[in-house]
Amino acid sequence: MSSMLSARALAVTSLLLAMTLLLPRLGLSQADQPAEPSALQAAAAIEATVVDAIAKAEKSVVAISRLRKDREKEAGELLEENDVPVLPGSGEGDTLKPDFVPHGFGTGVVVDAKGLILTAYHVLGDIKASDYLVWIQKKPYKATVRAADPWLDVAILKIDADDLTPIALGNAKDLKKGQIIISLGNPYAIARDGEPSATWGIVSNLSRLAPAPKQAARPAEGRETLHHYGTLVQTDAKLELGTSGGALINLKGEMVGLTTSLAALVGYEKAGGFAIPVDEEFRKALEQLKAGRMPEYGFLGVAPTLLTMEQRQQGKRGARIMDVIPATPAAKAGIKAEDIITHVEEEAIADDLELIRRLSAMPAGTSVSLTVLRGSGPSQPGKTHVAKVVLSKKRVEGPRTPFAEVVDAPWRGMSVEYATASPTFRDQSRDLDPEGSVAVITVARDSAAWKAGLRPGDFVSHVGKSRVASPQQFLAAVTPELGPVALHLTATPPGKSLRTVPAESESP
Repeated sequence: MSSMLSARALAVTSLLLAMTLLLPRLGLSQADQPAEPSALQAAAAIEATVVDAIAKAEKSVVAISRLRKDREKEAGELLEENDVPVLPGSGEGDTLKPDFVPHGFGTGVVVDAKGLILTAYHVLGDIKASDYLVWIQKKPYKATVRAADPWLDVAILKIDADDLTPIALGNAKDLKKGQIIISLGNPYAIARDGEPSATWGIVSNLSRLAPAPKQAARPAEGRETLHHYGTLVQTDAKLELGTSGGALINLKGEMVGLTTSLAALVGYEKAGGFAIPVDEEFRKALEQLKAGRMPEYGFLGVAPTLLTMEQRQQGKRGARIMDVIPATPAAKAGIKAEDIITHVEEEAIADDLELIRRLSAMPAGTSVSLTVLRGSGPSQPGKTHVAKVVLSKKRVEGPRTPFAEVVDAPWRGMSVEYATASPTFRDQSRDLDPEGSVAVITVARDSAAWKAGLRPGDFVSHVGKSRVASPQQFLAAVTPELGPVALHLTATPPGKSLRTVPAESESP
């Protein structure tokens, strides 16, 4: 590896000479450097920095093998179904031998010393149909899925180990175009020997879109993850099959991105690579996933689109609202069709995709200030006002389903969710209480809630006289109650909205 880096460094001597001016920023001491270092000295300094960064981070990068539970499907069929790289002859032989060829493979990153491994969700394929092995220093560990988030396309595996080295996390917000980065991964499943492969390059661009399928139009069709709205770090470092779920690190050895093949899987940018940025929103979601919980993402309740050509020629920027969904935070805040949202938390937004990206990266329940322009036209500047909203929860739809080991315990046999996350919300939104409600998601047969007449698809607006617009508000209202509890439904015929749930010991 050292000779390879030297050859490449010497080939770009002029670049390296310029980079020597940046050495103090990298934490390098120039006390012993000559005043005007030669090209060879500059190359050696950069080379040493790269080698040190790899040495610091590589012990936290692991190989992941995916095994079909039935072990019967052909490799080509698996790749088509699950977007997970496979090799010829996979799935045959002793799964614990180092030379075993798995059905699918990818990379993971240690994020907790007690056996928590971060990877990309698409690396795992079909969770219900797969088993997993994590390889660390030639040793295989059986792994279980602790949590998997399809919106962020990340997942956490759990293995029985307690002496691992978690990777240091950096901040992708600090990345700049041209900055040197290094990718560590498991190309072609070779990293099971404990030696992840390294490749290096520069940050080519920021806030790139993972392309939707080529047949999809501009709206949300095919945009199955947050990254389809423009989050990704683009690099010219070549990322081979199997590097998805690996670490993109800076020259300090800090992870600033989780490598992903989302773009390559639909036929784009095969010569380069992409990574999910490690930023504040990513860290918040990671903590939830490590705890075995599913992150909840914000939902405003609008259908945004691009500004008209005329509006853009007038110098306007933002997202034009085509429609507002009833019984959502947007409707409650008075946002209307043809309004233009220009700022989120006083930061300007460029278009509809940026509006969705900004809001749906925030946790549900977040209070947000939106700057709204209304009534603008060719001869009218319009008026601006600030709308305060509390985000509800986005319903994540797509081929991969959310998974979490830890879920809230049901109350008297029923579980509830944000109304906007219900599969029936869009169809029923016009009939719901505009001030808010929660959706009944599951009801155990013969439970107290079932016997009270509650069913999945119901929407509860009040517990007694208390308004409930989130699961947290619902649980806070019902948990102290020991006797019968009155629940008021919305979107029901007049006179049929009351359901009295007895204490479980009282239910007949």
